[in-house]
Amino acid sequence: MKTVIYLDVLLLVNFLAAYFLLLGAGLLSGQRAGFVRLLLGSGAAALSSLVLFAPEQAYPVQILYKIFTALIITAITFGWHNKRRLITEACWYAALNIALAGLVMLIILQTGTKILQTGNLAVYLRVSPLLLVILSGLCCAAVEIGSRCFTKHKPVLETVGLEMELGGLLIRLRGVLDTGCHLTDPITCLPVLVVSFPDAKDRLPQPVREFLRAWFAGDAPGEPPPGTRLRLIPCNTASSHSLLPGFAVNGIGMITPHGVLGLGRSAVAFAPQSFGSDRYEALYGNDFL
Repeated sequence: MKTVIYLDVLLLVNFLAAYFLLLGAGLLSGQRAGFVRLLLGSGAAALSSLVLFAPEQAYPVQILYKIFTALIITAITFGWHNKRRLITEACWYAALNIALAGLVMLIILQTGTKILQTGNLAVYLRVSPLLLVILSGLCCAAVEIGSRCFTKHKPVLETVGLEMELGGLLIRLRGVLDTGCHLTDPITCLPVLVVSFPDAKDRLPQPVREFLRAWFAGDAPGEPPPGTRLRLIPCNTASSHSLLPGFAVNGIGMITPHGVLGLGRSAVAFAPQSFGSDRYEALYGNDFL
């Protein structure tokens, strides 16, 4: 008895199945890939299934091939700049593939379908292509439903009004607590306020705005604006180490119903990215207030 495998059906089914599984892996790892990246990743997954026709390799080679293709597929789909995140995405993608295989095996046990062909850890089963795609969609739907049912809703962020003087101009901002914010002024060793430059640039004095714009663009910003004292604030994250530009300010105060309460903080750092909210422009840590 010969096994007849239609190449176009094999590639199409693997492409559609990978599309759903990559969607699910993105949900589980907290990533949202663009449509084009999803198509490219699904295409790479479909092509990786052609190993079924390759000569049988040693078992370690088969394992390495599976790990390598999982990393390549997730890197194409979600990016590869953060290695830890890439490994997480690849593990979720592999786990969903195993879950899909479990569903297929359940169908086999119930129907008595026989395995037709295996090769290099790839399995070709006598299962309807439509059924395989539907099962892939069910895996993705289960992840979506689970994330909606079990993910805790984020509490409402409480913002505070803050004011400071920079470059001779009084600036008022809205700040919110970020428990992961631990930046300090290397001179005073006091915690600093982290301000999003894209979110707050329209409130800054023009010389300060032009200086920061040149800094983040990678151009030589020249001398600090008149009347300001430049601070370089070390910023260490899981993926990078950098220096944020900042300035010494004449005190930072919290706006209350009874007036402005001085916080004894005297430096502010500027971040190049937006915080993604129109409710606040600044972040502070637990030890700031």
